[in-house]
Amino acid sequence: EAERSVWERRRLVRQWNLDESELRFWGNLPAVGGQLFDDAIHQAACRIPVNPDTGLFDSYQTRSADALVELAATSNRGGTPPQVSVNVDYEVLTTRTAGVAELAGGALVANQTARRLGCDAVVEAVVRQNNTVVGVGRNSRTVPGWLRRLVHHRDGGQCRFPGCHNRRWLQTHHIHHWADGGATELDNLILVCGFHHRFIHEHRWHITINRDDGRVVFRKPDWTIHPKPRPKLHPQMMRLVRPT
Repeated sequence: EAERSVWERRRLVRQWNLDESELRFWGNLPAVGGQLFDDAIHQAACRIPVNPDTGLFDSYQTRSADALVELAATSNRGGTPPQVSVNVDYEVLTTRTAGVAELAGGALVANQTARRLGCDAVVEAVVRQNNTVVGVGRNSRTVPGWLRRLVHHRDGGQCRFPGCHNRRWLQTHHIHHWADGGATELDNLILVCGFHHRFIHEHRWHITINRDDGRVVFRKPDWTIHPKPRPKLHPQMMRLVRPT
């Protein structure tokens, strides 16, 4: 009877704040379901890498929140990327600050967030200009399956961010964003995990290609290379390491 009572109290309550910029949720799970949920969150939280802005791990509570998003984003085993409906002003796709973007539910999102969602998601965009609908795009600039497999093979099936070995929650990023004229082709695509994809768009990190060797270089918002290049050894040390 006690076990049945716990089971009957199972619930999940979801509540948006007034401007729908934040979702709160709470609830109860019986022991078995709770253990499954707790273990899945813990394992995913332990995979969240270091915050590149600070060089430190975010708090366990923060990583647990990211873990829940990861589990939701990867729950579809069919391989189809999540579909997002966004209403956007024309300026959102071409500028950093002008225009307004909102999710179908009414929540406002930043321009860079809208551009990130359009990078590798199945997007249905209703584009407005001067309060007039000028077009409805379906599946805009999505990466076809054959090209996604080529990117996955070239990048070894893991996030290309330095030091990140995440093989889950991977998204295909346009180095030169398609809204700015970037092509959906192999040389302009790179695999990044959802955690680091956010830093590229919302935190204004940059990706450049080294002209000499074609190496992908990640740069902080101030354009400094991440991670910092190792300092060259003193000539006397070089002779010890590589005797002539």
